[in-house]
Amino acid sequence: MQYCSKIKKIAVMTSFMVLTTSPSLSSAAGVYNEDFSSWSQDVDGLGEPIWGLDDFIIDTVNNSARIEADYWSELGNTSSTANDEAWFASTLYQDIDLSALAGQNLILSFDWNFSGQEASFDENFLVAFGDGSGNYYGADGNLGFLLNPLDYASGVYSIILDSSFLNATGWTLEFQMNTGFDGYGSYAEIDNVSLNAVSKIAAVPEPSMLFLMISGLICLGRVRHTNKIA
Repeated sequence: MQYCSKIKKIAVMTSFMVLTTSPSLSSAAGVYNEDFSSWSQDVDGLGEPIWGLDDFIIDTVNNSARIEADYWSELGNTSSTANDEAWFASTLYQDIDLSALAGQNLILSFDWNFSGQEASFDENFLVAFGDGSGNYYGADGNLGFLLNPLDYASGVYSIILDSSFLNATGWTLEFQMNTGFDGYGSYAEIDNVSLNAVSKIAAVPEPSMLFLMISGLICLGRVRHTNKIA
């Protein structure tokens, strides 16, 4: 009976932890337009593209975006007709809402695919935060990038932003393709971009703690049964 008494106390404490550590989403931060219709486009730092070429391809059916560079009408021939306007860089960007309540984290996530026409490429794809100064920043708030793959690859990017971003203003999320020079192009595809404010998650109970909860309930049942007999 003394053992059951101890188990019950531990089980009650464990139940309290389980009930108070469940994560929840908040609408405080922005979840971005899935068809990218609200995103801004920039070519070489000069603003929106003007020639109507293929630097940016927005797929409103599949809700994805593609940024490309160094594509020509004749593969590898830079004397042929250019399919893209940019000489230096094409950037797809969006102002971001970093609103969050006390006790919340900001989680950024997106799907990405970086590929192209050759195994050895000279284009550069990067994702970063911008503050209007021309500098780029990573999720830790320091100079750098969120993503800058060295090889053609794809994946799902997800990260908790540094607390210095919470409720900050004047930031943009930027996807950029920097051009090469050999006439063989590269492209990046982006999808499912989201930024959510999420309740901070405390330690998740281990299976052993769940065992203690079950044991406590069993002991409680035995105590009640004994009392009835008495």
